[in-house]
Amino acid sequence: MTIKEIAKLAGVSPAAVSMVLNNRPGISDARRQEILALLQQYNYGAPKAGMAAAPRHLLFLKYIKSGFIVEENTGFVASILDSIEAECRSRGYLLRIEVSRENLEGSLAAIDFADLSGIFVLGTELDRDLYPLLDRIPVPYVVLDNRMEHFSCNSIAIDNYEIVREAADFLYLLGYSRIGYLRSSLSICNFDDRADGLRRSCRELGLSLRGEDTFLLRPYMLGAYEDMKGFLEEGRTLPPCVFADNDTIALGAMKALLEKKIRIPEDISVIGFDDIAYSAVSSPALTTMRIPTALIGRMAVRTLESAMTDRELKDCKVLIGGTLVERASTAACAAPPKGGAA
Repeated sequence: MTIKEIAKLAGVSPAAVSMVLNNRPGISDARRQEILALLQQYNYGAPKAGMAAAPRHLLFLKYIKSGFIVEENTGFVASILDSIEAECRSRGYLLRIEVSRENLEGSLAAIDFADLSGIFVLGTELDRDLYPLLDRIPVPYVVLDNRMEHFSCNSIAIDNYEIVREAADFLYLLGYSRIGYLRSSLSICNFDDRADGLRRSCRELGLSLRGEDTFLLRPYMLGAYEDMKGFLEEGRTLPPCVFADNDTIALGAMKALLEKKIRIPEDISVIGFDDIAYSAVSSPALTTMRIPTALIGRMAVRTLESAMTDRELKDCKVLIGGTLVERASTAACAAPPKGGAA
């Protein structure tokens, strides 16, 4: 039983359950007793045999800047959080969840660290100029979904370079020599790494990645759809295949392409990144790079627990790989027209 499931049974938000678990104000006594009864009924947070009875508190700090990445890709973040929550419960920790919107400094100043053993920081939208603020955290912490380049801390991130190379290898083996790029118009660490990885992979494989084959699209489905529709109305020439920074960009662009009667994959192959749930049921279903979000969550808890017991563990950076999921949005390259390029 997870916090989310308890919240659904009680008819409240997960944040309300978190407040009860951590004995915080902001909820009525009647509702608090109802939630406590459910927690007791489902034995939530009970320590394993041999563990200390006193709860150990951890915080998941969800930092949001624009929200376009974190909130438009909720399935990805929710899957990591569910895994963290399950791993915390199995190890006898109580997890609290807080959201920081565009004010990391203020959020850190408001946290009562005396009640915490450690912190998870969602760093998906964390800009490099904010990294030094994390030095103010007096307890062990782990940053998630950001490799924190040139900054000493513990982090669990996606191995963007290797995953993008696997995507490029796949397109190369399908017979393509010219690749297009559906690139996010919003810069974050992960997207910057994917851009570098795609350029490097194309260079090493001898593939063409032309400037005119890069399409800057907003990193959410509606924005990507509208931007791609605009490019098509301008008469932009399309490459025979494209790699997208994430699935929401790919799916939005695919909608615009299909509306213009551009066939997928007959006219253009599309490959995404993340394997969000909708990718499997889109039409055509999206070929993508799957990220093991549950593994990210488990590794985050284990790394934080290690840092809590070994204070010398201050700069452990773990990179998680991915796997290709081949679906209907990609196909082998057709023979190029005379004088054309695949």
